[in-house]
Amino acid sequence: MKKAILILAIAFSCYQTISAQSAGNSVYKQSESAGNAVFNDPYYQPNGTIPYNQPKGVNLNPIQNGGTYTPIKADVMMNVLATSYVAVLSVTQVGESISETDSLMDIRLNNVFDALKAAGVPLENTHVDFISMVPKYEFELTEKRYSKTQNEVPAGFEMKKNVHVRFSNHDRLNDLISAAAKAEIYDLVKIDYNVADMNLIYEQLRKKAEEIIDTKAASYTRMGFKLDVQNYATAQGSVYPMERYMRYTAANTGMPKFYGKKSTKEKPVEYNYAEKNSTIYYEKVPYNQFDLVLNADLAEPTVQFYFNMTVNYKIVIAEQAKKEAEQAKREAEDRELELMLRRAEINQKIKAAGGNPAMVNNNIVVKGK
Repeated sequence: MKKAILILAIAFSCYQTISAQSAGNSVYKQSESAGNAVFNDPYYQPNGTIPYNQPKGVNLNPIQNGGTYTPIKADVMMNVLATSYVAVLSVTQVGESISETDSLMDIRLNNVFDALKAAGVPLENTHVDFISMVPKYEFELTEKRYSKTQNEVPAGFEMKKNVHVRFSNHDRLNDLISAAAKAEIYDLVKIDYNVADMNLIYEQLRKKAEEIIDTKAASYTRMGFKLDVQNYATAQGSVYPMERYMRYTAANTGMPKFYGKKSTKEKPVEYNYAEKNSTIYYEKVPYNQFDLVLNADLAEPTVQFYFNMTVNYKIVIAEQAKKEAEQAKREAEDRELELMLRRAEINQKIKAAGGNPAMVNNNIVVKGK
């Protein structure tokens, strides 16, 4: 019996290890808030495990409709690869004079453009954005017999420019970084993603949303309900990769098994933890909130376009709808009969007046078809 329990314990431990590995290191980020409480308390004695928030199950509770109106929603999204990219490089140059600073800046930029041209990026795909030209200052010490004074004096000038480079092949980014490095430019500010024909993308998403709405509405018909459209609303938007990068810090630490003081006489032990590796990673918009995701199986960051359509229906039972239709038909027949009787009455009065309609009582209003 003990041997069986031991085997089960080992199997469970292996399963926990495999699960953590397949989830990736970002699972530690979910428990960071709980872990900080442990790391920041020098008198807390942990049980040797890192706090972990157990993932919650999915919600399988249906939404109960208590009225005669119901909204039917369709949420669709499409991952779209950029048709072009724009990389922004920041260039800073310092010189003793304005002319020297400008000349040195031109030399560096020309080196970048030559390297880009050799890599196949034409000059017309670049743009130089002037940012600033400001004087630089330094302190000069003046000593007198009874005092020392630091005076701020001009020491040169600082020029800043941004270089915008447009390219359609993402692999060109490596060529751009290499070209910039040769000119001692290392500050890549951002990369913009451009997508052409956005209207066509939204139109495609709208059609898919309409198909989903029709499919969901058909299930009501199969269950004996009749749906009458009351109104509808739409919403659309897009999310770019720059908006979806998250911060990540490695959570592994050399935390001792026991730490802190064991008695009031013992001095507390202070632990200074080493700086952990920090980076950022791309976190796409989760798929689980959408009815349909087009181009879902992509590895690289994309522009994510989304579209929502909500149609409000009035629910009518088929038998009730039939009765309402029959009632409406009877009311229409009664109105038609009343109209025929009024026309007959007017014709008789016109005949009695010798065929002169002007002699008919003006209080009678004639409504013809």
